Amino acid sequence: MPLNETGFNEWAGAYDEDIAKSKGYPFEGYYKVLAKVKGMIKMGEQTSILDIGIGTGALTHELYKQNAQIVGLDFSQKMLDLAAEKMPKATFIQHDFSEELPLEIQTQKFDYIVSSYAVHHLEDDAKVIFIKKLQSILSEGGRIIIADISFPDATAQEACKEAAGRSWDHTEYYFVADKMIRLLEQAELSVSYEQISFCAGIYLIH
Repeated sequence: MPLNETGFNEWAGAYDEDIAKSKGYPFEGYYKVLAKVKGMIKMGEQTSILDIGIGTGALTHELYKQNAQIVGLDFSQKMLDLAAEKMPKATFIQHDFSEELPLEIQTQKFDYIVSSYAVHHLEDDAKVIFIKKLQSILSEGGRIIIADISFPDATAQEACKEAAGRSWDHTEYYFVADKMIRLLEQAELSVSYEQISFCAGIYLIH
């Protein structure tokens, strides 16, 4: 079963440690992925960043320390509480991003919108609709960066699924790059993709 708000609240305290100890699917290359995303962000004096599914703040904490203006969105209040301990001057909003964007950010503009290991909870068509909504709150020249469990094609996904056996999560809608790129381009979005590990990749969208 997929984790709901209660499940993530219960996992929050052990989340960082569990990810650090994880090997193979689904978090193979996790910290390499996060480092790559951070390197894709060009910091200015007041760079504004929206972190979708911020969790405990693993992705944006270092950017916060470089004076980025962080807004974090997550449906788990426990996760947000832990992120707030790391980033006391950031803004946090408890919200399920599978619904409409929260009113607090609908009129804002962000230089970067980032997300790590969160958007795979949405089905593929919903992913595209959601990303189009995010495009509407980008600053001119802004970028959306999505790092997630992702495979170059269906063959690679099936190979991972077979190798994972009973540990494979059938409730998630993992990215398959060749299909997702096609869907995003059909929605008139510009997208580039980089595979980082056998089960994770990064989408750069504008």
